[in-house]
Amino acid sequence: MGISPLDSARSDHTSDLSLHAPATHGMLRIDCAYDGEIITSAKPILGSMHRGAEKLFESRDYRQVIALANRHEWLSAYSGEVGVAQLIETALGIEVPDAAQWYRTLLLEFNRVTSHLAFMAGFPWQDQQLIENLRKSRELWVNHYRAYTGSRMHPMLTRIGGLTHAPTTEWLEEVQHLCFDTAQIVLETNWSAQVSEYEAIGVLTKTQAIESAVSGPVARASGYAIDLRETTIGLKYSELESFAVVLQTSGDISARMLQLVDEITVSLAMISELIEPCVEKVSDEVNVLLPKVVRVPEGSYEHSIETPLGIASWFLVSRNDKMPYRLKLRPASLHTALALEKVLPGNIRNSFDAIVASMPFIAGDVDR
Repeated sequence: MGISPLDSARSDHTSDLSLHAPATHGMLRIDCAYDGEIITSAKPILGSMHRGAEKLFESRDYRQVIALANRHEWLSAYSGEVGVAQLIETALGIEVPDAAQWYRTLLLEFNRVTSHLAFMAGFPWQDQQLIENLRKSRELWVNHYRAYTGSRMHPMLTRIGGLTHAPTTEWLEEVQHLCFDTAQIVLETNWSAQVSEYEAIGVLTKTQAIESAVSGPVARASGYAIDLRETTIGLKYSELESFAVVLQTSGDISARMLQLVDEITVSLAMISELIEPCVEKVSDEVNVLLPKVVRVPEGSYEHSIETPLGIASWFLVSRNDKMPYRLKLRPASLHTALALEKVLPGNIRNSFDAIVASMPFIAGDVDR
């Protein structure tokens, strides 16, 4: 079974996921077996998009690696930039300017909103107006993002030691208006009614989530309270009153969609709280001076970051060269896609689309 129209030539059945559902970006096949209308087994088949990213890292210097690092979880490319930059900064003992830490935190939550809105708009809701409202809201966020970064997807704002430049006061103030507009959609929608038909369908238990190494909103929707933002360094989450780890417990489709709604709500509150300190620092330094050639001392290093889809981890082996000897990525949504093997069996064939759409993953992140 394929979940993208591009898979139709290679699959016995192609899912009817909407064309703008993020899971259809790229190619993934799921080998399913049925007993009548019941799915008895489901095995994700990876490899269609494999591009050898980890070998490409080894032929780029550390500055160039950032350009590659934001091309996996492409709905939140900024997370990839910050993750690998923090890895290198920690290895070199670089202290990132305070202003850059505030802006990084804001932009990470900005990306969380745009990513979650994409998956919510890609879900097969019965209410077509809701889908349209979610898509329009996300487009406003993405267009505003482009006004600052110059790109809708790959910002390239991050530098080892900070950012390329700070946003303007006007740009930051407009973010507040975006928060109000999106919050209105979230608050005016009767989400309980929207998800009621999906209760007890596509269940991933807390035990299964832990055993499958699932993280992010899918894990938290199963009651697994794992979120690296609670303990992260170099960012400002610990200084925010509005930061909170929200949970669902049932682990079904309805829980996963409500989890996205709750996380957007918290992110909007954090962004609103971040506006004032960020405005105060628009004239502050956001970068540090680096040598012409950046070399990481010989050794092994590891760093993890909470992306919108879960925990992404970076593993670096350096031989004191200007390029990594080895640089491996544990992508955030790989285990989410693999967990479909546990979530799909036992459900009816007609539930396939909704189950897959409720498990946020990106093919480029899974198949790096």
